[in-house]
Amino acid sequence: MGVSFNSKNFMLSSSEAVPTKLNTHIHKYYEFLMFEKGDASYIIGSSIYKLNPGDITVTKPNVMHTISFSSDALYKRTFIQLSPRLLTRIPRSLIDHLLDKRDGEYDVITNEAARKRHLHNYFRRGTSLLEDLCDQNIFFAELLFQKFAVCINEVLKTLPGTVYTKVENPAIRSMKEYLDQNYRKDFSLEKMAADFYVSKYHICHLFKEETGITVNDYLALRRISGVRELVRENVSITEAFKQCGFNDYSNFYRTVKKYTGEKPSDFYGE
Repeated sequence: MGVSFNSKNFMLSSSEAVPTKLNTHIHKYYEFLMFEKGDASYIIGSSIYKLNPGDITVTKPNVMHTISFSSDALYKRTFIQLSPRLLTRIPRSLIDHLLDKRDGEYDVITNEAARKRHLHNYFRRGTSLLEDLCDQNIFFAELLFQKFAVCINEVLKTLPGTVYTKVENPAIRSMKEYLDQNYRKDFSLEKMAADFYVSKYHICHLFKEETGITVNDYLALRRISGVRELVRENVSITEAFKQCGFNDYSNFYRTVKKYTGEKPSDFYGE
């Protein structure tokens, strides 16, 4: 079940199924995923976290993320996505830690911390409320999810121990840092391999095995994120995609469509 962002400020979706490969992606919404069942890890930016039932992931807009599966165990989750537009209705002081959250900080709220703040109830109440998508229920759902954002903020502010220990291979972190530093340049896998004193085949195999995505996937997503950042600073799309390593507009357009499902012109509305 879900509610379209075409007309609403939020989306709620629940599912339980045999896991399939999920591509790393980015979107322009705040996302909170309640992990309920399965054998999965949460990959966000340059960090990887092993998930336990009841954990809640916290993803800000325009951050690369995905779920990676270690077995075929049934995967069950419910997520809430909130548009930045909806959060502007909340006084900033009530959601400041959420808005100012840095990459690698408070990416996962543990089940124990979520239970103390009754965060799971918001997913259940939202699911129940949206069984009937009448105007009244949509209105109350928006109020519910605004309160949820405030509660999330309280967790981030008062429970610093909710951050998980990252399980990422140090070599992968170094590779991601390298890509983050060089994505604006004319990238060469051969040069990267030479800089790491290994073969390009070793880099490709290790990166895909550890992260579930290819080096080229990561590079493309990092470049898209870079364009978004520049556009928000009032740089034109044309100048932004050139600064971020795209050779031409056609290549940029196809890459954005592939990884986000959006058109580059949508970046102006963020």
